[in-house]
Amino acid sequence: MISTKLTNIATSDVIVLSDGLYPSDEHNWSEIASSQQRALDGTLIIQQSVKKYGRPLTLQSPSDMGWLTRSTVNQLKAERDKLAAVFWLDYLADDTVRRVKVAFDHSQTPIEAKEVKGFNSPQLGDYFTVTLRFIEVGDAE
Repeated sequence: MISTKLTNIATSDVIVLSDGLYPSDEHNWSEIASSQQRALDGTLIIQQSVKKYGRPLTLQSPSDMGWLTRSTVNQLKAERDKLAAVFWLDYLADDTVRRVKVAFDHSQTPIEAKEVKGFNSPQLGDYFTVTLRFIEVGDAE
């Protein structure tokens, strides 16, 4: 049973993804925000707090697995282009399914897809390696 999926919270539309898509940046983000300043007397002032949201989450298929069909990539592109769309992303990590609330990260390229065959084909069943970039979001306060 495939556990990795993207669910549009507003429409409940589900896109089933490959469990071979791994979060490539899961260990790169710290929940702690910190700033450092010097007082006039030279004392170091460190302020810290816990970040509420904003963790980047990139799912990336290696070259030999985690492939998605052109049809699935087309579905992802359609969801990417919905203004202010928010999703539940379920993915495998540490032998469990994690669920996070995300949006496509439009500050960079949210979807990259490359044909496995090495050339473009119009067939909906042809496979692509993909990179999907999300950002964790929270509820409006």
